[in-house]
Amino acid sequence: MTDVPYPPFAAFAWVARAHVPAAGTLETLESLVGQGFALVGGAYQRAPVVVLVLSALLVLPMVALISFAAHARTRSRSSRAALRAAQRRAQSGSLINETPAGTPTWPSQAWLTIEGRPGGTMPLAGEVIRIGRHEDNDIRLTDRSVHRHHAVIERTPDEAFVITDVSGKNGNGVRINGERTARAQLADGDMIELGRAKLRFENAPV
Repeated sequence: MTDVPYPPFAAFAWVARAHVPAAGTLETLESLVGQGFALVGGAYQRAPVVVLVLSALLVLPMVALISFAAHARTRSRSSRAALRAAQRRAQSGSLINETPAGTPTWPSQAWLTIEGRPGGTMPLAGEVIRIGRHEDNDIRLTDRSVHRHHAVIERTPDEAFVITDVSGKNGNGVRINGERTARAQLADGDMIELGRAKLRFENAPV
């Protein structure tokens, strides 16, 4: 019976024969592989569409797996290279004064300390800081009394920090040192209450 070149099994047959020695006890295995491909070849001649569909179902997952592994390896190499570069900059001291392009340099630094949370000190970086329970906030508070989007702190051009209540008219609101307010300028040491959550505002020159 003459071999018929039926894709993609011709390539599989070549790979199998190339990796199976011609001598020894593996000759039986080579014979079985040949018979298997002969059966597939017969099926291809009788119903080529069915065989091609089954072949695609077998080959495509393998191709996807190989592609995923290659991308994962590339990302891992990039991450390691970035980590090594950061470590070199830190050792040389250049990381301390490094500022990303387009990021303003502020003459003062402010932060919030969340009461009851270990390591709860959060720096206020940027011009607008969103606070709430939802994951898309810059500072996320998990207490159920905090609204999904509860408050916004803005950094003004003259270095003032202004907090605004965005919880709504019927929301739990914002309290500064115990007094409810819709909008207020923060001062060093102010206690901010968002529902049951308490945050201490602190500000200091750089």
